[in-house]
This record gives sequence, C-alpha cells and structure tokens, in this order.
Amino acid sequence: MDISMQGTVFAINRQRGMVAIDTEYGFTIIELMSDDNIEVGDEMAWADDTAMGSETYVNRSKGERMDVYVQNHHVPKHQLRQQLLMR
Repeated sequence: MDISMQGTVFAINRQRGMVAIDTEYGFTIIELMSDDNIEVGDEMAWADDTAMGSETYVNRSKGERMDVYVQNHHVPKHQLRQQLLMR
C-alpha cells in the first residue's frame, strides 16, 4: 500500500461510526466499517486524498489496518458537526 496522506484523529462520533481526521488540507471524514480500535490523537495514513468509498487506512498509532468508507476530503473545521452527523 502506497502511503501519501497522513493525519491525526480529531473527533469521533461513536454512535454513527464517523471519524474526522485532521490533515494539512482540512479534514478527511471516514465511516468505520467495524468496531475498530480508534481514539482521538491516533495517527492515520492512507493512499490518497481523492479516493472515496471503500478504502483501507492504517492506524499507525496502533499498528493496524482498517477497512473504512471514505465520506469526504478537504472539509473545513466549521462543517465538522454536520459531516460527523452530530446534533
């Protein structure tokens, strides 16, 4: 797996399985496909910042790969609540 993107988990909506990852280009929003062991502050890595849908991300903090569903890239901070499906 080529790794060209990386970021830090910034926020998690556990009820919806939604995660915001802070990158140098804004936030990447992913949906967890299983009950993955992920926490705010974890360092994540993935192939590119344009792929959407089913992808494999690496949690470098835990040394684990995880299957996720990529919802969005380059999200500004003021849109996080909406993107994470938080009320």
